[in-house]
Amino acid sequence: MGLGRLIRVLLCAAALTVSAVFGQNASSEANRWSRQKLPELQVKHMSLLNAPQFRGQQENGDNGGTTTLCGIECQSSLPPMDLAEQERILGYETMYENGTRTHSDVSLQAFNKTSTHPPAGRTRSRRQVYGADGRFVISDSHFVTNYPFSTAVRLSTGCSGVLVSPKHVLTAAHCIHDGRDYLDGARRLRVGVLQLKTKGRRPGGRRGGRRRAGRRKKENGEEQLMEEGDEQNSIDGDVARKGGGRRRGRKGEGGGKSPNRIRRSAELKKLPVFRWTRVKKLQIPQGWIRDKSSSVSPDYDYAVLELKRPVKQKHMELGVAPPATPLARIHFSGFDSDKSLQDGGGKEKVIYRFCSVAKESDDLMYQHCDAQRGATGAGVYVRLKREGGTRKGKWQRRVIGVFSGHRWVEVEGGEQRDFNVAVRITPAKYVQICHWIRGDPSLCKEV
Repeated sequence: MGLGRLIRVLLCAAALTVSAVFGQNASSEANRWSRQKLPELQVKHMSLLNAPQFRGQQENGDNGGTTTLCGIECQSSLPPMDLAEQERILGYETMYENGTRTHSDVSLQAFNKTSTHPPAGRTRSRRQVYGADGRFVISDSHFVTNYPFSTAVRLSTGCSGVLVSPKHVLTAAHCIHDGRDYLDGARRLRVGVLQLKTKGRRPGGRRGGRRRAGRRKKENGEEQLMEEGDEQNSIDGDVARKGGGRRRGRKGEGGGKSPNRIRRSAELKKLPVFRWTRVKKLQIPQGWIRDKSSSVSPDYDYAVLELKRPVKQKHMELGVAPPATPLARIHFSGFDSDKSLQDGGGKEKVIYRFCSVAKESDDLMYQHCDAQRGATGAGVYVRLKREGGTRKGKWQRRVIGVFSGHRWVEVEGGEQRDFNVAVRITPAKYVQICHWIRGDPSLCKEV
């Protein structure tokens, strides 16, 4: 059996296992997106801040992100956070393209959720791949530029992110700010979106325009086909391209295909390349910003970037993780530095993975999804049934977290265990991020 076929068999088996996990309680609320009422966020006051110095230090790949977190059992012994502290932490900072900064104070109405603020601790060495590497390299141009993989974007600072609107990207706060100041790379921050580009000659005329429109329609129609077991064609590159082969050309004198026809077919080959867009403004929560009276909190390691121009790719909707039971499966795609950009030259890759969540707190998800530098900031999503969905469109993916990176976590008995940690989007964080995206808090009262 060839390697490609073996990979297909293994992935199909994994897909069946996942289907069984989701199918055991298909009618339960745990596998459905449930409608939730959210606290109402209002901006009370906005003040102008001094221009940033851009002196932030980027996390070091060898020893950064090694802080020990107060785990779930540890958090239960801490006093709950009151409303005033929660409002302070959900205040936020906005930095515009010209370097202007503002701070916004907020108020929350109908807020009845309490959470804790885990402190920092000692540092230890990191491990980000657990056992056998379970990541999938998505390199085929048809898949890498198709939903859901097309929602993964790359930041010029080296992190990943996820499209949550045509012009908004959700990422990790530490990718642009170290808690004290903005990174130098945030001064002229750009976001790269993978798009197909014709290699050899630029398509033109009405005929080329119709071809591109048809391809987009086809790509949008692929949404229901993509899940854990469906990426096997992109791993072994077995997908047959159906491009110029259908075009009729003149036969050569010997009755075979003419060289011109072969050359035209090669010229129309499309490859995924990054289209870079400047960031218009970025926003981070006060909970991430370190000051004299508080330290940076990993619970608030997220940020939203607004692009100068919208992109055409389909985005992934924002959501709140279902609170009924622990999550059975999470997914995220990004640009791990050890796999995604080694070759370059039009061979850009998206790295996809899925795994189970080992532990959960109110604000963090602890898991062992294999990941390396470059994946931080990726959008963590789940796929659940939607209310009132048709048979064809009954499943929906929503972003419910941001991959933050490797951390040591204190577990029961004081033992230290290492996890790859993701920030969980809670109802309070959802209304804040929704406000950043939509600009109107009245549109963020329910999800």
